[in-house]
Amino acid sequence: MRLLDAGGADSGPRGNPFVPGQGGLPPHLAGREREQSVLRGHLAMLARGKSPGTGAVLYGPRGNGKTALLLWAVREAREQGVRVVRMPASSEGLGEGLRVELSLLPSWGTGFLRRFRGLKVPGFGIRMNAPEDGALLRMLARTARRRPLLVALDEAHKMDPGPGRDLLNAVQHVQGEGRPVMLALAGTPDLPRHLNAMGASFWERSEPLPIGRLGPEDSADAVRIPLDAAGRSIAPEALEAVVRESHGYPYFLQLWGKEIWDRCPAGTDPISTGDIDRIRPGFRRRQRQFYGNRYRELKRAGLLPAASAVAALFAGGERRVPEEVEGAVGAALAKSGRAAHEAAALEACERLCDLGYIWPVDDGPVPCYEPGIPSLTGYVADAARVGLGRR
Repeated sequence: MRLLDAGGADSGPRGNPFVPGQGGLPPHLAGREREQSVLRGHLAMLARGKSPGTGAVLYGPRGNGKTALLLWAVREAREQGVRVVRMPASSEGLGEGLRVELSLLPSWGTGFLRRFRGLKVPGFGIRMNAPEDGALLRMLARTARRRPLLVALDEAHKMDPGPGRDLLNAVQHVQGEGRPVMLALAGTPDLPRHLNAMGASFWERSEPLPIGRLGPEDSADAVRIPLDAAGRSIAPEALEAVVRESHGYPYFLQLWGKEIWDRCPAGTDPISTGDIDRIRPGFRRRQRQFYGNRYRELKRAGLLPAASAVAALFAGGERRVPEEVEGAVGAALAKSGRAAHEAAALEACERLCDLGYIWPVDDGPVPCYEPGIPSLTGYVADAARVGLGRR
């Protein structure tokens, strides 16, 4: 198949549907059926005017599709007639920002006046100020009384504890009164610990939805189905190569999809392994950039010794029990002259999880750790072997 120049994408009138790193909804949300089923059940109850009695907490390494799943939930809610307030939880003045969004929702009477809060009318000496502190609970209750409400917050791991605690308690209180309101949060792997530190009981009653990598079949669907929808086809062996090199990481699957869409024109012949070989450099260039950023992140965090030890351990397989991983990290800390006690090793493992370098899974007979991205651990292992880790 003929390849286009890098800048000459033949994306058709709809444009390229693959959106790596854009935080948008991918053309096909593959492998999230269980999470979608849970969210759909909560939203259906909400749409019937009943409190689901819980919320949803989506957490996992960056690039695994948490924001995409949150956007899907927002779209699903709106299709069911549920009002939605969506914003980054990291916004300054979260509580005030939520009050602004709630006040702008369509309503009658005082809702119209709330649109003009903060407005000063010259010559009249009138100023409609924002609601006083502590009004969030009343506004949530009033909004949910008019129509079911979903509050969707991304980047929830950056939420300030004070406003976050106020929001969690307010949502819990309104739900306790039976009013149809639901809170959906999305964030990095440290989100559960962040919520626990707030001392609010919302986290204990919410639905935890860890978002990890995709399996081989779902990875293939993430690329194949959007291509099929556009009248393009990909040979099974070519698709297998894409899936193998993506390691089930949704961001890499989107990168591959973008390269294929941009550089392989629409045609009758299926995309072949030869096409994949020729466009691989574009994918690898973006992949190396990603690896370099993650490597520097580990270095800044002082985690390279631990990360290198974990990479060497995972070279023999994709999953290891916690004792193996924590033991390898403890030995690496001791070798580097740092404290080697159990708490230090556990803390280092938690920080590696927070960065998405490793990821806890419990879908087998015993809990295990697996690499967040196997190819990233391979990159770190190679860097350690040539001495980059000692610079």
